[in-house]
Amino acid sequence: MKVVSVFFGFLAAVIVGLLVTLLTGSLLFGVLVFLIILGIGIYGAVAADAGMMRSIGLSMLVLTLAGGAFFGWQVAQLVSAFSGTDGPADPADPIALAAVNDKIDEIADDAGFRIDLSEEEIQAVMQDGLSDADSPLARIFVDIVDGEGDEKGTIHFTGEFKSGGLSIEGVVTARLVAGAAEIEVISVDAGMFTLPGLAKGAIEDIIQEVSDLNAILAESRVTVQSLTLANDRLTITGTQADGDLLTSETLLSGLASQAGAIANAATPPPERFGPGVVNSTNADGPTYYVALGDSLAANVGVDQARDGYVSRLHNQLQSMDGESYGLRNFGISGETSGTLIRSGQLDEAVAFMESNSISYVTLDIGANDLLGHLGSSDCSDDLQTPACRERLSSTFASYQVHMVEILDRIQEAAPDATILFMRAYNPFSLGFGAAVSLEQESSDTLQTLNDIAAALAAERGILVADAFTPMQGTTAATTHMIDSPPDIHPIPIGYDILTGSFVDVLAG
Repeated sequence: MKVVSVFFGFLAAVIVGLLVTLLTGSLLFGVLVFLIILGIGIYGAVAADAGMMRSIGLSMLVLTLAGGAFFGWQVAQLVSAFSGTDGPADPADPIALAAVNDKIDEIADDAGFRIDLSEEEIQAVMQDGLSDADSPLARIFVDIVDGEGDEKGTIHFTGEFKSGGLSIEGVVTARLVAGAAEIEVISVDAGMFTLPGLAKGAIEDIIQEVSDLNAILAESRVTVQSLTLANDRLTITGTQADGDLLTSETLLSGLASQAGAIANAATPPPERFGPGVVNSTNADGPTYYVALGDSLAANVGVDQARDGYVSRLHNQLQSMDGESYGLRNFGISGETSGTLIRSGQLDEAVAFMESNSISYVTLDIGANDLLGHLGSSDCSDDLQTPACRERLSSTFASYQVHMVEILDRIQEAAPDATILFMRAYNPFSLGFGAAVSLEQESSDTLQTLNDIAAALAAERGILVADAFTPMQGTTAATTHMIDSPPDIHPIPIGYDILTGSFVDVLAG
């Protein structure tokens, strides 16, 4: 009986402790129950009289058999539920799904977007995902619960397995990682069990697959700047790298009506530097100047790379220092601070800098985070409207998070290089305030974005080139803004001005 008491006491402790953990979701309670039952079994073997020893031994045997049977039954149900992927899932609500598709189509060409999805529409998206996925779930239902204070809102969901028998319920929230949306499972219960570890991860994979917001929106060229769960709605704010920066009809008609007068009155400043020598994005050398950024680094707006600021600055650096520098330009048109991290530009540049001698690094990033919102219908009449303020607030918050990572990684990869960040200019600053009503407000807003990066750069000893100030009131003559259709990118003299911002800060 001593052997029975200890042996079955140990088995009962393991089985019941595991059951308690799964039923309550608390490992602490499970360990506590394990220790209590094991302690009773050991007491029965070493300290109890014969009668008590027999009772404890038999109790441990019964507890082991009953607990094992219950545990086996529950596990068999879970295995059956998770492995039963045959058969179709329920169809999504066609009206709600069509509403989602209409909303996606409406923002398909917008560089800055804001979209609201109701509970019914979210459920339709997830149900449609179940239909396309090899999933054990047949149907799913969602309920958005508002967050209080600093707590994020959550999505409570319930689901039914294709195999029948078990239901599932849980809580998820959405978080942002470098401008991509990720679904995070907070808790999940299947049948009577609160699922830990591996099983919870399996459910997380299923929920992530059927509610992939990135795939719904447009995949990797979308940067999600905020996700808000409140008032029974999911609100997503972000940018699309391939969208149109200027989408407001009010703004476009205002530009068109004034273009003639602006074109006649605008006078470009004199050129300071002239084109660069390297008419490419690459040139070999013993040590390199590396450029990262968006369409400005990528020379959009001019026909030749030598007319962009990167080649112009490369030439000036060689002249100023009396050195021969190689050039590596990683700039990608449409890049935002989020896609710079996710799309591979930052990774590729870091890898290059870590394996080469680097003298200079320049970075321009942030305009695409913001300008699509400024050029939208929400912001074209008044930047103080709630819809516009929500867009701008989410832009500032996500930009700060991204810039910390970007600047830190550049500095770690090129610790001995001179690193320069360029403040973005305001393309709406044509010099005729009456022509575009948001000219001054957009300048203030862009400076807020610039100040975020400038402060982070200053903390790290990174130089800040001011391309904002010399471009103020000039963009009618230094960019393609008065073309039809208008385009924010510089003409050659505009790129010459951007070059000057770097040269001036290097000259002190």
